[in-house]
Amino acid sequence: MVVGPPLPPPTMIPPPPPPPPAQDDDDGEDSLAGDNDSSEEDDDEEANRIDANMETPLIGSRRQPRAAAKNQAFRSQLATCYSSIQDTTTTTTTSGRPTEPSTTHRPAVAAEDTTTDDEDDDDDYSLSGSSISSISTAVMTNFRDNLLLPFVSDETSLNKIAAGMASLTLVGIVLGLVMPKQKLDEPGRWYPWYGHVSSVIGYTYFVLWSVCFYPQVLLNARRRSTRGLSNDFAVLNFMGWSFYSAYLASMFLDPSIRQLYTQRFQNESSTVQSNDVAFSIHAMTLSFVYLLQILYYNSGSLKLKIQTWFLVLGMGLPTIVMPILIWTGIWAYERWLDYFYMLSFFKICCTLTKYSKQVLLNWKRKSTSGWNIWYNFLECSGGTLSMLQIVFDSLNMNDLTGITGNVAKFALGLATIFFDAIFFTQHYILYPDETTTTTTTTITTHCNNASA
Repeated sequence: MVVGPPLPPPTMIPPPPPPPPAQDDDDGEDSLAGDNDSSEEDDDEEANRIDANMETPLIGSRRQPRAAAKNQAFRSQLATCYSSIQDTTTTTTTSGRPTEPSTTHRPAVAAEDTTTDDEDDDDDYSLSGSSISSISTAVMTNFRDNLLLPFVSDETSLNKIAAGMASLTLVGIVLGLVMPKQKLDEPGRWYPWYGHVSSVIGYTYFVLWSVCFYPQVLLNARRRSTRGLSNDFAVLNFMGWSFYSAYLASMFLDPSIRQLYTQRFQNESSTVQSNDVAFSIHAMTLSFVYLLQILYYNSGSLKLKIQTWFLVLGMGLPTIVMPILIWTGIWAYERWLDYFYMLSFFKICCTLTKYSKQVLLNWKRKSTSGWNIWYNFLECSGGTLSMLQIVFDSLNMNDLTGITGNVAKFALGLATIFFDAIFFTQHYILYPDETTTTTTTTITTHCNNASA
């Protein structure tokens, strides 16, 4: 192993000499030199303060010149920042009011929005377009639920009933607009726009009055019982709608009967329309379902009061005998029109007696349990619209024979409105169910507590 000579000790670099002291001049420059010295001393003090916060270089190290250069650069940056701050500050005038800041160092103004109105409209359209699908879905779901309320809900709150009837009314309006219109022999004084109005009213009452039969059928099926439904009501209801269906079908479908009507009422056309016929046949079918349910849930037993049997026989016999007399020639052919008018009056008799039986049963039981109040709401609405249609049809023809020639339809609407008012009184006032009573008591309690 070769060992070299020892290395010499590191050479120490001597510190720089202190600056020479300032010399006094006798030529009157003392004041100027004094001012320069004071400013230099201030700069040195500031630099010393800055140097104190930085890493102190080792004496004799090669990093000392680099540190001094950094200090000098930092001092120049500080001076630049200080001058810029002075330029941006407001100056004070002799009156003490600040002047406007320098325009050379004003804050940057926000970039002007170059978006055009068309682009904004496009953004709004895209935003609304993205929400249209969700809104339409919610509306259709709500409409579907309200439309099914009469079929699936046993709740009879007024809010639920109003929502369900509003949805059914909308369905009737759509049907009235799209279904074909009846061609009258005389168009009337409001032709052609009144044809659409009459069709809308007719199909709306058709929808409301037709749906009124389903809540009771479904209620009986859910309970597997017809307790609360009068047997006399069911029998008379079926007979009445059978008579009415025969009357309306003949007045609308049989040309010979329509001709007899025109001859009797001085060339005036019948106001019976297609929706009347469809509604009556549908009502007869559902009324027959009532009878089947009574027979099924009561083991084939159908008990009727003696008064009901007399009514059935009193209306049933003429219904069978009178056509035989006309067919055999004993009565003239023109009596067919009288025969169908007789059936329409039998329908009115059945309506008055069937509701009386159900009202009497509710009074005896002191309850409307087992009777679906949806029936009355829908029937009352349908009966009201039915009366409006026949009145407007008569005004359109400028002749009241539209009412006198179709008395059954007008009287049927009046009868249903009268008895429906009685059912409403029994259900909501005289014999409210437990839910209605509990709700009313709770609301009253909360109101009393709030007032206390």
